[in-house]
This record gives sequence, C-alpha cells and structure tokens, in this order.
Amino acid sequence: MANVNNHKSKSNKAFRDFTQTPKWVFNAFNKTYQYNLDGAALPISALCEKYLTPKQDSLKVDWSKLLKTEKQPSVWINPPYSNILPWVQQSIKQQQKGVLSTLFVPHENRAQWWPIESASKIIDIVGYYEYSTYKSGPRKGTERKRWVSGGIKFVNAQTGLEEKNELNKAMCLIVFDPNHTGECIQTYIKKNQLMMLGNTK
Repeated sequence: MANVNNHKSKSNKAFRDFTQTPKWVFNAFNKTYQYNLDGAALPISALCEKYLTPKQDSLKVDWSKLLKTEKQPSVWINPPYSNILPWVQQSIKQQQKGVLSTLFVPHENRAQWWPIESASKIIDIVGYYEYSTYKSGPRKGTERKRWVSGGIKFVNAQTGLEEKNELNKAMCLIVFDPNHTGECIQTYIKKNQLMMLGNTK
C-alpha cells in the first residue's frame, strides 16, 4: 500500500485490491451494525460466517434474497478501491430492497462514485491528540502533547501481515440504511475511540 506521505505503493499489484480490513475496525462497526454477510471477501480473510468471493461476484448476487431469513440484513463491504462505483450502485439497489450495507472506503469526495445524495451516513475516521508526561530531562513533569494520525494500516493479502505504513488516504464508513430518511448525516469518530470499541468484547 502507499504510505501516508503519498509515495507510490510498494505492494504487489496483483494483491492490492484484496487487502484485508484490520479486525479491530470491523469489530468496532460490527457492534453497531451486526453484519450478516461480508460482501467482498476471500476465504482466508472473510470477516463474517457468510461471505462472497470474487468468483461468486457479489455485484451480481441479490443480497436481499441471500439474507431473507435475517431480521435486519446487514452487509460489510471493503471493496476493491480500483473500482468503487459498482459497489455504491449495488448498495443503493440493495438499500431499496431493505438491506443495510456499509462501505469501508477512502474519503474521496471529489470522485464520481461519492454517494452524498444516496448515503444515509458518512463516518470519517480522524486522528487525535495523545497526552503524556515527560519522565526525564529539563521538561520532566510537564505535559506532552502528540498528534496521532487517523490513518489505517491494512493487512497484506499476500503475506497476512499488517502493512508497515498507513494507507495514504483518509478512511470513512459510508452507510446505506433502508430505514433512514432525510439528508445524509456526516460525522466522525476518533481512531483511538474506534480502537477501544474494536478491541473490547
């Protein structure tokens, strides 16, 4: 993946569209949305018991039929970032059939696929200040303030290991809720809050 300084990606291009979401990110949002299906997965990286692989072509599957026994069908999607538009279109189509879906994608609000007119909520993941106290030196005992990026380190699909660098784009969760009415809600969550949610049972 490209790093936070916008350098070119050094990861294997063949695997780049298959990077896995860190489990703590999924776990955090799963507490709210209780996902029934991972809509864009590989067998080794699926985050739900039910999942669809590239071979099954999630974009041609009717999620509402697949999840017809669920009280509230809910789909997690970390789509290929090389072509996000079809996933937005599918999410809108399924939203009209009663399926809630969320897309974990870069915040690319200049892109053609950006769904501000159809999404129900956009949750940006942002950075935060970390506070500590100097334990030695001339500033001993005084407060130290350090900025921590809201960037996300994904899991490399080829190696199974977390990438060394954060993705060089701000990340967000775009929600398509069939029960939402009115304009899209735009909000944010600090990464440390998201990590706390994702790492606690």
